[in-house]
Order: sequence, then C-alpha cells, then structure tokens
Amino acid sequence: KRPYCSAACQEKDWKLGHKGDCGLSDLPPPATVPSPPPRMLRESVERPAISEAAWRRLVEASDAGPRPGPPRGLLNLGNTCYLNSVLQALYSAAPLLFGYCRDHPRAAGGSGCGTAGGCFRCELAAMAATCFEPRPPLEAAQGAPELRAGDRVMLHGLKDAELNFQEGVLEPERTTNENGEERLCVRIGGGARRVRPRPENVTFCGRPAAGPHDVVRKWLPKLGEFNFGTQEDAHELMRSLLRLIEDEDLRELGERLKKQSAAAGQASAALPEPNADLTAATSRLFGGLLVSHCMCTNRDCAASSFAFEAFMDLSLDITEATDSVEDALRLFTAPEKLDKKNGWRCESCEQTVRARKQLTIYAAPGYLVLQLKRFRFGGPQNKVTKPVSFEATLNLRPYLWRHSTAEAEAGKPLQYELRAVVVHLDKAGFSHFGHYVAFVRRKAPEGAPGGPSRWYLLDDSQVFEVPEAEVLKQQAYLLLYARTAAGGAAEAGGSPLGNSTGPVSFGMGAAKRSSGGDGAASFASADTLPDRCRGRGGASCRFFACAEGLCTRCYTEEHGRP
Repeated sequence: KRPYCSAACQEKDWKLGHKGDCGLSDLPPPATVPSPPPRMLRESVERPAISEAAWRRLVEASDAGPRPGPPRGLLNLGNTCYLNSVLQALYSAAPLLFGYCRDHPRAAGGSGCGTAGGCFRCELAAMAATCFEPRPPLEAAQGAPELRAGDRVMLHGLKDAELNFQEGVLEPERTTNENGEERLCVRIGGGARRVRPRPENVTFCGRPAAGPHDVVRKWLPKLGEFNFGTQEDAHELMRSLLRLIEDEDLRELGERLKKQSAAAGQASAALPEPNADLTAATSRLFGGLLVSHCMCTNRDCAASSFAFEAFMDLSLDITEATDSVEDALRLFTAPEKLDKKNGWRCESCEQTVRARKQLTIYAAPGYLVLQLKRFRFGGPQNKVTKPVSFEATLNLRPYLWRHSTAEAEAGKPLQYELRAVVVHLDKAGFSHFGHYVAFVRRKAPEGAPGGPSRWYLLDDSQVFEVPEAEVLKQQAYLLLYARTAAGGAAEAGGSPLGNSTGPVSFGMGAAKRSSGGDGAASFASADTLPDRCRGRGGASCRFFACAEGLCTRCYTEEHGRP
C-alpha cells in the first residue's frame, strides 16, 4: 500500500511512475547486470582525440569553480540574443570548455593549431579574451587598468555603507572639488542615481559590452541551419556549437594519424576509431550514459534486456503532473508497461509478452544540461508557460540506475550546483518569436557580503545583479548544472573534472560489473549493435554502417546509387 495525503497526491504519483509499475513491484531484480559494450566506453579507444594524460594536465591546471567577478555583456548584432545567451551560459557554467579551446593545441600534443580553413576553438578562445573577460590581461595592463567611460566599477571605502560593494557604470563626466580633489561620476546599477567618489574608492570590474562579430560572421553558418538576422532556438544552437567543437577534435585526430603514418612510412593512414568521439572534449565534459532496462513480466521467466545510449543533454517533458525539475526527471525515468499492440518479444519465452521498461541514467556527466520542453507543435500560441520550479542544487542520485554504483555509495547524494539558466521571454505564449536572456552564477569578491557567489542577469549588453530568489522564479528553458564536491569518491572525487573508473564517472569511464556475474548471457546488444560508418576518404561519420562499412548517405555518394 502507498500512503497519500490527498487525491491530488495520489493522481500525481500515478502519472509520474506508479502507472507503469502498478502490479509489477514484486518482479525480481535481474540476476546479472551487464556493463556497457566496450565501444561505449572511453577506455576502449586506442587512438584518442585527447589522451588521458593530456586531459588530466588540462584539468589540474584549471579552476572548475564559478568565474570571479561580474560578467561582461555582449552586443546584439541583429536577433542574436539566442547566441549571446548560450555563449554567456557556457562561459560561466563550464569554464573548462573555454580553457580547452585556449589550450587545445597543447592538449593534442602540438605547439600550435594547424586546422585548415580556420579553427572554431581558437575563435572561441579569442572571443573569450576580448569579449567575455571583465579585465584586460595583467601583463598588458601592468597593474590596475586605466578607467574609461562606460567601464563597470565597484564602490568601496565610502562613508555611506549602503553604497559599498555597489556596482555601477563610469560616466564620462569628471569634476574637481574645492580642495582640488578629482571626483568621478558613477551611475549606480541601471537607475538614475549618480555618486561622485574619489578614484581610490572605485575598483575596475569590466569593460563595456562587446560583440561576438567573428562567431556571427564566420561561424554561425557552420553551426547548422542558422541564418544571420533570424530568430533561432537556443537549445539547437548549443547542440550545434558543441558538435562543431567535437568535429574539429576528430578532424584534428585524423590529420595527426595521417602524419604519424607518413612518418612511419606506412602506405595507408590509420583512421579514427568509430567511438573516438568519446575522447573529444565535449564528450568528456557533457557526456553521460543512459540505460534502458526491459524485463519480462512472466514471473517464471523474468528475463531482462539492456540497451545503452549516450547523451549530451536531457530533454524533459512538461505535463500537468510536473511541478518541478525533480518531477520532470522522475517522469523521464518512470517505468512503463509494454503490452497489447506494443508488446515485447521475449527471447527466453519465445513469444510476445507484457514487459516493464525503464530508462535511467547509468553514467552521470560532469556538466549536466537540462532542457525543459517549452515549445510544441500546433497553433501559433504553442509555448508551454507552466511554471516548473528548480533549486540551486540538484541531487541526481534518485534517477540513476540502481546497480550502477557500489552498495556503499547507493545512499549518498550525487549533488550538482546550478551555474546558469537560459530563459525565453515571450508575448502571449507565442514561441516563434521572443527574446532570450541568461542568468549566471559568479564568484563574489572577497569580503563582500551576501555569500560566496552572486547571480547576474545578462540581457545582451545589459548586466544586472539579481538575488538568487529572482533566478529561481524564472520560467527556465535551459538549466546548466556542474557536479560539486558532495558526490563522494565514486563520482570522480565530487568534481565535474574528475576521471573516476567507477560506473558513475565523468565522461563515461569504465564500468564495474556486479557480483552476480559478467552479464554476457542477458546482454545481447553488445554484439548486435552495428558498427559506425568508416566514412569516405578517412572522414569521420556519425552514422551507423549498413553496407561495405558505410552508412546509406556515404554509400550513395561513393557508388552513385542507394
């Protein structure tokens, strides 16, 4: 029996999982729990895009915490709010991504970037230095930079305590009082209040907003079906941006293998392995693993089948029962019944039977991206505006496959910290137009009141500090989380930059087998999954092969017929 406090509570529990599990709770657990197939594990790649040693050096030299100081805005170059919001969210939430873009030649074992036709990673690194960084490099500034009109500054050391640690914009007006002391003019926040502090009472925070001109002009067409000046989807852009970085990693790996083969005098160059994408930077940072468990409901059989699938983000449905992100994750991992016309063919029973199917997280990523499905097809006013609450921390443990961790770790939380939120602002529920803004968490200055971090609203070129409570009230579209130090040793030391060999590992590490056996008898998909397409002329391809080691598209291009 399941206790409920009300009929509404019972109905919600029914819709969030009990419907698919009702009457099946007495099914025995699987006798053996298999590991993912080797091709889905990073350790199986013999020729990685980034070696483990190089990645570890990059991780150890990086700071995975929130970036310090207030952020800097980006100019809207013509309906580029979706681009600005995604870039700001990634820059603040996943600093290692931009650190890798800056140091990727060294991570690949070279001294410089030799990517033909330009390098998107180098462009992102250059844009970060010129557009995102709030202060110029110290070697160029030689100490405190010269203050200019439009700079963001912070007040301190004033008699009016309420003004201390307030941020404002430096106005071009400068005056001198009767004692000959120079006075600056600072406009506080976004309001009309102005104060006139001495220069020693002002600390430089950041330059005025800049525009990502190179990304828009050169790289936006290469990110997918994106056109300058049109309104686009922020989630699709984020996926395309990460995919482009991965493609460059794999293309660079192919060129490196060609050079190595030529130096060794080999007639043909070795090709990147089909699963080499697991060793790219984006997979190491955002990659996770899902497991689908299907079980026969015949108590005399109870045969199980497992299938694994990699993911870079999770798309969560919004229904009448999902009032929070936790509810949406619970619905995502809820069991379902396969019966009637949707029955499951049990190989043990050799007949179509009713089955229980459940999708859960097997390997958790270092950085977790959640998309709330706020856009749907049909009608002009097709945006889902229902509020879905979320917190500043998220425990992912309840949504993990129960056998993917050791029993000693099963009850420990797997904590994530909210780093960035992307919000789509609409009018009257219309989804085909609107405006994107981002909320990002930053590290507060030392000694500043209000805790170790602060939240900022980034509305293109405008930057405003906002309380955390204001962030948690937003109708979020994208949520970016980073794993914290509360996860324990099995979760890569609790850091989003870890490299644990446990099953819940950063970037799909090697998985442990259960004490019940190796699971070969109950796991058929390890040998039946098709091979990845070998590509034409050594080029990497993301699809599975169907004939002669080629996918349908590559086969048609090579032979001129399907």
